[in-house]
Amino acid sequence: MKIRFLGTSAGWPLPRLGCNCEICTSSDPKDRRTRTQLLVNDTILLDAGPETYSHLITNRPSVITHLLISHSHIDHIAGLNDLGKIYNRQEKINLIVTQEVLNGVRRLMDFFLFQFKIKIVKAFEPFEIDKNTKAEYFSVEHTRQPCFGIKIKSGKIMAYVPDFAKIPKFSEGVIKDSHLFVMDGSRLLEQSRGHQSIEAGIKLAKELKSNQVYFVHLGHKSGKHQELEEFVQEKGGKNFHIAHDGLEIEA
Repeated sequence: MKIRFLGTSAGWPLPRLGCNCEICTSSDPKDRRTRTQLLVNDTILLDAGPETYSHLITNRPSVITHLLISHSHIDHIAGLNDLGKIYNRQEKINLIVTQEVLNGVRRLMDFFLFQFKIKIVKAFEPFEIDKNTKAEYFSVEHTRQPCFGIKIKSGKIMAYVPDFAKIPKFSEGVIKDSHLFVMDGSRLLEQSRGHQSIEAGIKLAKELKSNQVYFVHLGHKSGKHQELEEFVQEKGGKNFHIAHDGLEIEA
């Protein structure tokens, strides 16, 4: 399974407008982050944030076949209109989504949904992407709006949970022993109302026996890339990493 981290920031990109903190003034290109978005096997897009256009302009957008959305916050859906305007496509992109998330998308961007072929699925019920790939939504706790993690099985298993404060026990069972766990890194040590900390995420990944762990959705107060990479390696081990925009890995 090929994973490309198109974007890795939290709800606002880094550097932040007008900010002169050490993160926003960093000369390390890995500290320049756009909203979190992943591309799997070149054809499956996870979330559709505001930078979708700039992410895909160099990533063969015409071959994308499926879009999955974790939740309906604007930093995960603002790029829907750009996805509907991809030239040289014979068919619409398949938007596979839970009813709860679709309801949220309709409230904000209903006009753009006609550009997709929509399939509604239920959480905890696996569905087929293609003959070699299956996926499944599982519920997580984030804010009042319904939010889901996404499990993809394509030879190996990836769990993608960009936003969460807690993963319920019955959802943990879905992703235990994952080959790759991509999770929320909004905060370093302190958990906020809607986000688990990186420190707590390391503990969780160990409990779930995840093979490789990458943090995304990096927030303004998390820290610089190199410092965070050293932190997760020290606290978690060699299989823990901080993702950055443009990173490509094989799971």
